[in-house]
Parts: sequence; structure tokens; C-alpha cells
Amino acid sequence: LYDWANDSYVNEIVVWTLVESQGEAEAIADLLLSENSSGARRTSLSGAIGEGVKRLEAVPFSADRLVIDISGDGPNNMGLPVVPVRDDLIEQGITINGLPIVLKSVSNFSLFNIPNLDVYYEDCVIGGPGAFMITVDDPQRFAAAIRRKLVLEIAGLQPKVIKVAETFRPAPRVDCMIGEKTRRRWMDP
Repeated sequence: LYDWANDSYVNEIVVWTLVESQGEAEAIADLLLSENSSGARRTSLSGAIGEGVKRLEAVPFSADRLVIDISGDGPNNMGLPVVPVRDDLIEQGITINGLPIVLKSVSNFSLFNIPNLDVYYEDCVIGGPGAFMITVDDPQRFAAAIRRKLVLEIAGLQPKVIKVAETFRPAPRVDCMIGEKTRRRWMDP
């Protein structure tokens, strides 16, 4: 488990760990509850996916499935465009699941808030065998959404709410470069 932001900020929180008992799970939970994310500016979903690939290449266990789980509150606005990075992983049989965090109103002042972040994640971020996402749109349901997502991922199940085609992807309903374009419009001279 790592948190990330731009292309240069990665904070590893939990290294590869085999969890076989309730006590081991509680120790991980305690670690997560004690961790303070320092955060950073900008969002590089492509960088987070790239970091996930590095972690998958270093997994010390045998795995039936390779899954990268991306959680975030905005579109990719740093680093490589996310779609080609995602598509390369899909070709390798790696799944990318998502947890878009839609707690900020687009009317709140932020240059990088976009409407329909969930649609952006569905069309531009997630993909691969059995890919799915669960949207968090209420702070009170955040813990339940993460729990549901982890259970579904560990069990290898896909929720019936969202279906993602593995071989055919229709044209995106949103501009998958919206974050990059917004950053260039507001931040670059």
C-alpha cells in the first residue's frame, strides 16, 4: 500500500505482507490508522499505475491475478497520459480497479475538480479482466466502500453495478486528457 500524488511523490505504507489471521489483519489496520499522509500537489494516475507495476514485479508470492487498485479525487494532470499506460497493462493481463472519491463539489474553488469523476475513472482509468470501481460520494460511506471493494477484490468477484468490457471499449464519454489540459490552461505560461 502506498499513497502518491505527482510523478515524484510516493509514500510506501505497507510492504508486501501475507495476512493469514485476524491478529495480522488488526496489526495492518492499526498501522493504517496511525499513518499520516503528508500529501502533495498534482495527480499522476499514470505514475501511480507505474508504481503499482513496480510493486507487482516485486511481489514475493505466487499470484493468480495481478490487480492495481487506484483511489483518487481528481483526474490525471501530471506525467504520462493515463489511457496508454492503462491500455499497456490491460494487454499484459493486469487489472486496474478504481475508487474515485467524489466528495468535492465542482462548484468549490479548485482548478482540478471535474464533474463526473466516476465516469472519468470508468472510461479512462480502470480496465482489464474483471475490472470494476466503487465510487465514494459521501464521507460517511467511505469505510464501507473500501471494505466492500477489498472483499470483492480478494474474492475475485465483480459487483453487478458496473460492467467493464475487457476486449471492446467504446469511445470515452469524457475527455481523458481533461486534467492535463486544465493544468496547462491554468499553470503553464
